[in-house]
Amino acid sequence: MESAMHLGRRFFLQSAAALLLAQAFWQEGSRAIAAPLTTVRALLIGINHYPHLGMVPPLAGCLTDVELVKMLLMERFGLDRDRLTILTEAAATLPRVREELAELQGLGDPILVYFSGYGTLWQQQPTLLLANADSSGADSLALAELLNLKSLQVWLDTRFTSAPPHASHLRWRYAPLAATVSPQAHSGAKNLTAVNNLGAEVTLNGVTVGLFTATLSHYLAALAGDRPLDRSVMHTADELRTQLGSEVHLTMGNLPSMGGNSLDAVVQGSHDRTLNLWCGGFSPWLLAHLSPRSRLLSTDTSVIVELSSINGFMAQGTAAAPLQSGDRLYEKLRRLPRNLSLKVGLDPHLEKIERVDVVNALANQGDVTVVNSPDDLPDVIITKTSEAGSYGLQWPAGALLQESCTTTNEAAKAGMRRLNPLFATLLAHKWLALTVNTTSSHLGMSTTLEQLTPQPKLLSRQYTTRSPHPLPEVLRTKLPPVNLAAPLTLTKGDTCRWSIYNYGDESLNVLAVAWDSRQGLLLLPLQPQCWHLELAAGLSVPLYTWTLNHPSQWLQVFIISSPRPFSYVNQHSPRPTNAQPLPVAGENGLALTQGLLSDLSTEPEGNDLSLDVAQWCSQCYTLRVV
Repeated sequence: MESAMHLGRRFFLQSAAALLLAQAFWQEGSRAIAAPLTTVRALLIGINHYPHLGMVPPLAGCLTDVELVKMLLMERFGLDRDRLTILTEAAATLPRVREELAELQGLGDPILVYFSGYGTLWQQQPTLLLANADSSGADSLALAELLNLKSLQVWLDTRFTSAPPHASHLRWRYAPLAATVSPQAHSGAKNLTAVNNLGAEVTLNGVTVGLFTATLSHYLAALAGDRPLDRSVMHTADELRTQLGSEVHLTMGNLPSMGGNSLDAVVQGSHDRTLNLWCGGFSPWLLAHLSPRSRLLSTDTSVIVELSSINGFMAQGTAAAPLQSGDRLYEKLRRLPRNLSLKVGLDPHLEKIERVDVVNALANQGDVTVVNSPDDLPDVIITKTSEAGSYGLQWPAGALLQESCTTTNEAAKAGMRRLNPLFATLLAHKWLALTVNTTSSHLGMSTTLEQLTPQPKLLSRQYTTRSPHPLPEVLRTKLPPVNLAAPLTLTKGDTCRWSIYNYGDESLNVLAVAWDSRQGLLLLPLQPQCWHLELAAGLSVPLYTWTLNHPSQWLQVFIISSPRPFSYVNQHSPRPTNAQPLPVAGENGLALTQGLLSDLSTEPEGNDLSLDVAQWCSQCYTLRVV
């Protein structure tokens, strides 16, 4: 029990991510070139079952991952099926993989290799385990061998180091063939641009999938614009950081445009007006909560499709007029259930009586659901310190939510009563995360984050790509570099500023809400004595200047815009008396967030919240403060 009761010390999951990319996309000699994806030949490898690895259980999401990447390449980027080679399960042996790689190299086209399965450290080298791998290291492919190939890009959803000891609610793609030793640095490998190490899979919405593959596929499918690859990786890293509580470190070179037209869903088959849909352009985190009767729109906006059921990344829907296989669809109406709850798991190292006491203490909490199934990913996990006997919370990836425990012993009932305001705040944050629609909003909205002190610099910019209004040239030519090497990190005492540009044709109301893992929910005053800002069409203005006076594991700033007024926030919040953020604790913060979503909803009194992508834009910035 001592090894699990770890909340007295700070823990971060280092080097967590799951993508590896080779030199500057494609390489020809020493000159990087940007080849269109339609010229690529792709080798996709997925292995769930390892019959000769008795020390690890079978995986479950690797074939789903391969299907996701296959559909992404074909439907989003137009890659012909005959340019795809797929090796799964027993077919994915080392001789067969080498044979296919040699053949692809001989054809002279750029190559993309995708791998989903177990990884390990073998002889202190990151290594991919193929179908007949065993504890002797047989049938394994050293990463270095793969990176020696030319004209190559590699995507990996695997893991090269042992899993965090306190992250039992995730299934990790690591097989311990050798002692866990930190991987050798790869900075000298001429083809290597990024190495990461998340490799976790969970069951979301009834289907098991690799978290990195599912999240990256969403952003690659749904994001358009000049730089969808590096922007997709940036958004993916930010989403995984705050969903799992892990740090995601990426190091990448210059990445070119990948071209193609974005999508949210694709018609896979139809009978009369009943459609089978692939929904890989949706966030997996959103699909897990999306309600039936959500609506999609055809490319020419003439046909509405209403969803009737969702299973994993597949859905059924009814079209208002006939559609054909291959037709692309785009989000129109996002319906979210009003009875959304915070899912909490229990640390398996809690004693049986403690688990019973915690469940009983939460029995009457309508907004909290205790999940016991290994197939249900919790939002947070209840555990206990060994030093003080205090209950506290950790993220699914094992890191402590630092402000969740005390230094005194307590009973389960008292601990849950103390944590109750934090449960409400975390549920409010969950609601806010489900509003983010940068990839689908129709409003012409751009926001920019700058650091003012100690050194002025442009940090990040987000803009919508599906607005019918063209992106202003100033936003195309002055995009800041995307920070992929580490989380966007500022130092306590730094001052930063958000600015906003309404390049649409209607006046908008703008609200800024922050979620701080240390302080909870915060309202940001956007003008004297008022929380919101009215922004006329065509205007670009500074939005909020903030001196960050407190360290924070994770700080997210949500900038929400809508032509609708924020009536609930205006009526139920005290007027700001200064420029400082206002903490809105516990149930008050949850009520404020639910009221905010009701303001955005086209059916404020309905059973579901109904959010029309033409009527709101929610953008999110993720930072750390040290």
